[in-house]
Amino acid sequence: MNLKFPEKESFTSEWIITNRLGGYALGSADLINRRKYHGLLISSSESLLRIHLVSSVEEKIGVDDCFLYLDSNRYGDVTYPDGYSHMVKYRLRPYPAFLYSYSVRRKTILILKEIFMEARRNITFLRYTNVGKAALDYHFRYKFSLRNHHHVNNPGTFDYISKDSDTITNGKVRGGWVRRIDTGHVAFVYALAGEFLGEPVIYRNILYTDEQARGYDALEDLYAPFLHKGTIEPEESIEIVFSAHSLDEPIKRSMTVIGENIRERFEPYPQQKDHPSRVLVVKNRKEFISSPGFQNAVLSEEEYRSLLELLLDEFQTSRDIVAGFPWFSAWGRDTMIALEAFIMRKEKIDFVYAVLNTYGERIENGLLPNIIGEDGRGTNFDTIDASLWYIIRVYECFMKLSNQRQKRLFDFCAEIVLNYIFNDKLPFYFDRDDFLISIRDGIQSALTWMDAKIGGVPVTPRYGKPIEINGLWYNCVIAMSDMAKKLNKIRIVGTNYRMGTEELESYAQKIGENMGKFLGDGVWYDIIEKDRPVEEIRPNFVIACSLPFDFTDEKGLKIAAEVAREKLLTPFGLRSLSPDSLLFCKDYSGNQQSRDRAYHQGTVWTWLLLPYAHLLRKVTRDREMLKDQL
Repeated sequence: MNLKFPEKESFTSEWIITNRLGGYALGSADLINRRKYHGLLISSSESLLRIHLVSSVEEKIGVDDCFLYLDSNRYGDVTYPDGYSHMVKYRLRPYPAFLYSYSVRRKTILILKEIFMEARRNITFLRYTNVGKAALDYHFRYKFSLRNHHHVNNPGTFDYISKDSDTITNGKVRGGWVRRIDTGHVAFVYALAGEFLGEPVIYRNILYTDEQARGYDALEDLYAPFLHKGTIEPEESIEIVFSAHSLDEPIKRSMTVIGENIRERFEPYPQQKDHPSRVLVVKNRKEFISSPGFQNAVLSEEEYRSLLELLLDEFQTSRDIVAGFPWFSAWGRDTMIALEAFIMRKEKIDFVYAVLNTYGERIENGLLPNIIGEDGRGTNFDTIDASLWYIIRVYECFMKLSNQRQKRLFDFCAEIVLNYIFNDKLPFYFDRDDFLISIRDGIQSALTWMDAKIGGVPVTPRYGKPIEINGLWYNCVIAMSDMAKKLNKIRIVGTNYRMGTEELESYAQKIGENMGKFLGDGVWYDIIEKDRPVEEIRPNFVIACSLPFDFTDEKGLKIAAEVAREKLLTPFGLRSLSPDSLLFCKDYSGNQQSRDRAYHQGTVWTWLLLPYAHLLRKVTRDREMLKDQL
């Protein structure tokens, strides 16, 4: 059956599902792996070391000894086999599901594929359901990668490395394991049906087109040590479990618990009316298959919010937030910015406190870590704003915490403020002439969120006094003063410095007055450098004006909203630089150097829509007008 609905045009959309440990499964809508990160099981340790274990499955489905494939791969300029052409419906939320249909000898084959991950364990759960009327024979080969998720198995890898594998028979459970001896990476596969045979195959020279376009290694070999074959009767399913560890005894019971945990995780979330999984309950399946997808995809606002909460939770670990799948681990700045969404949800307050407490314990010289590298490697403190965002988040949730928790987080905030004022060894300083924060000239660290570098040199160094840094600083001083009053403190005491709360309160007024330096004739300047304004239109003034405490009047806020709408707003977020600038880059593409050059020179950032929305709420009273502005 050929696709006749608009979704075929969006096959390049991607899906992701995580285990809330940092591990994930990721792929494109047509299930052709285009990135080295695409795969069914990428495990994670507590320290966010991610190992790519299972890439994909060769799926050979047949009836009456006539077989076709459901999977597809890129080899050079060829896509083979063409399983994607049999896909008639897919949905990516609340979990990825794909419906295939084709005809063999006048029999209609209809099979549903669903992908899940168990929360808090490195386990992926794959389910194939025969929703047609004919019994289906299957031959599956599971393609193992067994590598760091940032790397590839270059052609020939599995010819020369040592590896080991074996099949598993445990009661009704069948499966196998494979281990890469040089690294110790191991993966397991289990099923409650079929037969596992030791028939090793190496899939050679699979091409990842997205990596090729970016100038990275793009060819990979994958290893499939087993053939798993059997039959799926009509209305029956076969469930496959991929795991980074062996399952507990008895294995059958363990697999049942995994299935129950997954149902408990995903059942509360809504599905679109045409979600492929609904084919299990509809009466007229022919009509369901042929119905246009997008017409039935509408969710209510409440349902959409529910799915957004699910998506938010995908980035959560036990006490941190992943900065971005698949490339990043945890970043202090990104965690603090994203934490706002968790603070909005009452049930997340313990998680919010855990994150703030964890980062508070990591503070050094008043600085939160910028990058917390995978497995703790590459951690650095090259950030000026992460610590300021930390204080804002503590203030936002302060009244939701117990007194004991308030005092503990306040002490962490005190270390930040006191170091920012008194510590002259930091790469920035507190200017006692105007009470603003200034980044020292010549620092090779990119300290703001515009932190791209080429050859170790910042693309947008932003020396001097950036507007959003000082907007944050103004808000932090007020927040600290207010929290000190609530705790009846007259002095703020840190490890090396201390000061009176009255003196801190006096700073707020002086900072607020000097924030006026950033406002020009109908524009907000991005930086004050050597007492001269840098007249670049970047979205940083939106961040500064969106914060809880205003340093400008309504007129200044309206200027901010108007300039943002006219110069920076797009349907997908705010530009990082106005197109009017000679430095503007309209394309984010090419190799890493080309992309880093454009990263903050015009590239659109979605996260900036929330500061923009906060700003609009301040200047727009009418709800309908607010919708129009957005």
